[in-house]
Amino acid sequence: MMILNGLLSTTDYYRRIPSRGLFYWLTVIFNRVDRDRIKAVGPDRACAEWLLRNGASVRWKGFTEHLKDYNNLPKENTRYYIQAVDATDSGITHVGFPYFADCRYIDEIKLIRCKYLYNTALPLLSVVKDNLITLEIRDCKPITDQGVRSLKILKNLKTLKLIDLPYLENKNSLRKELAEALPNCAIELK
Repeated sequence: MMILNGLLSTTDYYRRIPSRGLFYWLTVIFNRVDRDRIKAVGPDRACAEWLLRNGASVRWKGFTEHLKDYNNLPKENTRYYIQAVDATDSGITHVGFPYFADCRYIDEIKLIRCKYLYNTALPLLSVVKDNLITLEIRDCKPITDQGVRSLKILKNLKTLKLIDLPYLENKNSLRKELAEALPNCAIELK
């Protein structure tokens, strides 16, 4: 019994962040990047298809409403550019983040209750760093201090909201680091 208690106490540390179950691995399949599709329809259309397929929505540049239904995508020969992404309750993972590359107009991303979003995804946002102005990460349980620190590269951010991230260990230190790295950004960290 004593050995079992010792093993359980040492493994508790590794169980702190939610484990990746079967549905995570299935979601990875739906997030794979199709480079041929990007070549065929362009980066914004391919990115929109990925996002919509996984439950997110997009707002095209020049539009006010978000597109939520995959079946309402414009014809393939019509060129629209993604300006905003709302991934609330979506199944996106880091595997699909390369779709953001070459999407030149994305200035707002909301990652809310994305249960398959891990620290590995956040550094990949660097591909939209030149245009990204607003980033909100809320209630994404697997995100830790390490993931948040990787956001310091997003130098053009004006608004950064980090809310209900239960595995952040030192919010005061993170707030200070982010404020130093992103002096022109309003940071909300709760």
